[in-house]
Amino acid sequence: MPERAEDYVRQGIEFHESGDISKATHYFRTAAELGDPVGMLMYGLSVRHGWGCTANRVLAFQYLQKSAEHAVGDLNSRDSFTSTAAKGELVLSIYELGICFRHGWGTDKNKKTAAYYFEIAANLGDPDAQNDLAWCYYHGVGVKKDMYKSAKYYRLAAAQGLEIMGNSWIWKDKYGGPTSPMPVDKHSHRHLLQAF
Repeated sequence: MPERAEDYVRQGIEFHESGDISKATHYFRTAAELGDPVGMLMYGLSVRHGWGCTANRVLAFQYLQKSAEHAVGDLNSRDSFTSTAAKGELVLSIYELGICFRHGWGTDKNKKTAAYYFEIAANLGDPDAQNDLAWCYYHGVGVKKDMYKSAKYYRLAAAQGLEIMGNSWIWKDKYGGPTSPMPVDKHSHRHLLQAF
């Protein structure tokens, strides 16, 4: 049996990857109950989607919210073995909370709050959040429509390999970009994460 909450998370991930979803969810729940923010994230996602358990979006939202609350403080305090993975997963908890607000999963639908969480996660380097925030700025959903900011966040996501087809406009000078797309460098996002 695992000794620490982090060990339950690791074991849960191993069970999840081997296809034993019910056992994975059990380990994630145990880690979450022990107060591990990554365990809270993984259990929240499991419960939201019904992976190895009965789906419960209200309970999922509560666990994702707890994980996101811990995220900022924990980004700098995790041990070196888990720090890179934990940073990504904890930033993901902030993004997933935005998803809950966007769709009204376990909470009231609130586009402004969704965009708020997308912006936090986007500024912490999450490419999915960057694309979703860019979409919000492009369409004026939850934020004031701003094509310049939209292009900025689409470019940040593209620099990490998540370019959206048909977005060549983001590279135009009038939106703050170079006149042609920059080559995608899979390691160009590291400077964003190193600041945290």
